[in-house]
Amino acid sequence: MFQRMADMSSEAFYLADYDGRFRYVNERALQLSGYSWDDFRRMTITDLDPDYPLELYRETIDAITPGQSPIVNTRARRKDGTFFPVDVSVARFTLAGEVYVFGVVRDVTARAQMEAAQKTFTQRMLQTLETERQRVARELDDNVGQALATVGVVLGTFERSASGALPAEARSVLDAARTLIQQITESVARIARDALPAELLTLGLEHTIRAHVRQFADRHRLGLRLTTGPVIGLLSRDQELHLYRVIQEALANVARHARATRVTVRLGRQRDAVVLVVRDDGVGLAKTSARETGLGLITMRERADLMGAKMLLRSAPRHGTELHVTIPIAPPSD
Repeated sequence: MFQRMADMSSEAFYLADYDGRFRYVNERALQLSGYSWDDFRRMTITDLDPDYPLELYRETIDAITPGQSPIVNTRARRKDGTFFPVDVSVARFTLAGEVYVFGVVRDVTARAQMEAAQKTFTQRMLQTLETERQRVARELDDNVGQALATVGVVLGTFERSASGALPAEARSVLDAARTLIQQITESVARIARDALPAELLTLGLEHTIRAHVRQFADRHRLGLRLTTGPVIGLLSRDQELHLYRVIQEALANVARHARATRVTVRLGRQRDAVVLVVRDDGVGLAKTSARETGLGLITMRERADLMGAKMLLRSAPRHGTELHVTIPIAPPSD
């Protein structure tokens, strides 16, 4: 009765012993893999999944406690030699003193394809965003910056032509206008520089981050603890740009939401990874805060994923927020 029911299932079932030998597979497992039951009787788990040699297979079984049914994300080999991604739910039980594993195998090819498509879309979206940022930076520099410079020249010409005929009140207004133009010019230059960080290519990631963080702390009147270590050559250009954007967004969140008095930024190498830490002493995040699901945080997570990095956000109300980004680096080639 069980066998007839199992053969009707849309999921692949198998039963294997402690040595990884198959004792039973259902009809769906045969269809999914292309093997016959005679093939399975001569095979082990390792034949179907070379990522699980016998030693690792047994370690995995031994780690399963009664009542647990962990899911293993792995791959399976078809009879034609091709591989496909699978999720395997496994349960361990003992019968007559022998250890067995019952597994349910799900083909997740469609999900993997969807995730790959989503990742490709995210890459294109961020590339488009970078292109648009660079266009805006050039527009600000070429048009707005030049227009402001022209206004400054006009005001200077007006002041010289008026000579001493300007009343004190008008001169005060003129001075205020020139001060305002200077402030706007500096703001435009900063926005253009943030949108198109040319220093990243010429001076490197460490220098660019130090300059940006210091300017941020000065602008928002925050205490700053900044520590950086040499990271030249450890990351690709794309990774450096993504990491710089993550720092920008993290600090922007501090300015917008944290109500902090101090910020700490650390960047450096730790063993086989480049690690970034951004911490503030602000109000922290509530569990339902929009900052946890906002576009900025989503973008940071997407950038971390594109870098192959692990991102961790820790926060609690009135205890500040801490962001960790860990980017694995390839070991040096021989």
